[in-house]
Amino acid sequence: MKTTLGGRSRHAAAAALFAVVAIGVTACSSDTAEGGDSGAKASCERTYTIAFSHPTGEVAAVKAVKSAVEERAEANGCVNLLLDNTVDSNLETQRRALESWVTQKVDAIVVWPVDAAAVEGIREQAQAQGIKWLTYASSIPEEDGAVGFDNEIAGQEMAELLKSWIEENYPDKNIKAAVTTATALPSISGRSDYPLAMLDELGIEVVSQQDCVAQDCGLQIAEDVLRQYPDDLKIFVGMNDDAGTGALRALLNAGVDMDGFFVAGYDGTEEALISLRDDAGYTASSAIPLRELGYSIIDNSIAAITGEGDPSSLTPMTLLTAEDKDQINDLLALFE
Repeated sequence: MKTTLGGRSRHAAAAALFAVVAIGVTACSSDTAEGGDSGAKASCERTYTIAFSHPTGEVAAVKAVKSAVEERAEANGCVNLLLDNTVDSNLETQRRALESWVTQKVDAIVVWPVDAAAVEGIREQAQAQGIKWLTYASSIPEEDGAVGFDNEIAGQEMAELLKSWIEENYPDKNIKAAVTTATALPSISGRSDYPLAMLDELGIEVVSQQDCVAQDCGLQIAEDVLRQYPDDLKIFVGMNDDAGTGALRALLNAGVDMDGFFVAGYDGTEEALISLRDDAGYTASSAIPLRELGYSIIDNSIAAITGEGDPSSLTPMTLLTAEDKDQINDLLALFE
């Protein structure tokens, strides 16, 4: 069985995939400071203290983004970089980090809040002190800049691919599906909303719909649902590639014929891309060029601080299947 891409504009989106917008900042030869402001660098006209908080630091794609942020900060040479250790969407951990950064009077904070309402007071305090507040994947009217990616289009493209695959491989639609969600992160709900709507439109029963953005829960959910529906489960859409590749491990462990199974996710993690490259079971990943995304955290922050350049950007996502070997190899090079 095969996957059909239909009329999607993935090649048009791919044309912009590796464009990195650099702004005019003088790079100075010095080390990146993490975990605290070490003071102005001797050879820098100005040092920028930039802090970044993500609610799910345990996710593989987030780790890759943070590595890219560190790389960009080091290349600039005039950036003191602060990263928090929030995992599992822990609001209290994130609040402590944000409050600490406001107390330190950093130059810019880039944050994807676990709960935007719960950090509203911190945002107001930060901006009142002149700290630039940039959002990550969750834009608000009061932001000074934004780092984003289009989860709505990504979800629509995934739903379209899923529909084509079902119509080609199971036209009787007598199959079942599992989809993972992330209700704590409503700004990315399009990733699951559109596939769920498509499955409902086609009359396919979703037998599992649970929050999961990690490999271990993806594996566990897939194992549990396979035990209940060993012959009927044919679809697993993960909220990200961590959940998707976790499910893939369970499917391979159970000896499932992957030619007749749709398992996919989002972000473009290394394991997902390797599986696509090697035709090892994964169906698709809506991939973000993670290095570009990480670079934009530094670039957009400096633009907001200096008032030079655009402090907001939207990084494109591209839906990749095993047919897209060249793009897959280009993205895998980021993990070397």
